[in-house]
Amino acid sequence: MAGIRPSDFVIKCPPELADAHWQKKKGKVGKMVKTGVGAELKKLHAMLKKVDTLALDPASNPSKSMKELQIKVAEAKKEYMKSIPPIKKQCLTIKSVAEKAEAKLKKMPLGKDASKAAASVAKAADFYSVTCKSLDLDSSVDKVKADIAKKNMLAAKLLKSSLAKYMTGAKKFLSDPTKESWGENIKQQGRSVSNSVAQLAEYRAEFWNDFEKFKGFDLATLKIDDDDNFGKKTSALVKAAAKQVVAIAKFKP
Repeated sequence: MAGIRPSDFVIKCPPELADAHWQKKKGKVGKMVKTGVGAELKKLHAMLKKVDTLALDPASNPSKSMKELQIKVAEAKKEYMKSIPPIKKQCLTIKSVAEKAEAKLKKMPLGKDASKAAASVAKAADFYSVTCKSLDLDSSVDKVKADIAKKNMLAAKLLKSSLAKYMTGAKKFLSDPTKESWGENIKQQGRSVSNSVAQLAEYRAEFWNDFEKFKGFDLATLKIDDDDNFGKKTSALVKAAAKQVVAIAKFKP
């Protein structure tokens, strides 16, 4: 597949393939003759509405890892086979119907404009049928791969300092386990460690099942209220995370 980005496929449908456009351009003479063009155009747009463009394009949403990307590529190919060949077939049907309408309207008195409109529909349908074969999955995948590589490089660069900052913040927090101290010393520091561990494949495989339990160090997600038990609950969590941080620091991928 090479050519158009998959997520742009639906919005790149030529305006000539919209029934409203056809109804406007065929004029009075065209309205007097039954051609079937409008019905086929409506069928096409009903099909386009069902296309899952997010699934069709692996680059629609960020991927953290190659494994995640591979899953999205499989989903894209599945969506392609489900949606695009039928749309291509419908485009060829529209082309055929529009070409017959062009010939029919050309014979009508004052049917020149209507015939010309039908010819435009046929041409657009032919063009869009080619577009169906031109979805650029490879470029979409390459874009995601480059993004993953960039994220990996940044995560690896920041991991060591993130671990050190967490340990420093943990020490400060444990001496003053308040909600304010959490926001100042734990939340962002812990989240930075989470981001790096989640991004780097070797660290993710080794530690993420346990580190994910800290829920990005978000108190609401952790369901920890600012009450009399706040200090006890958060201190236990911070200590547990610190043990993980020490293990992460010692890990040699």
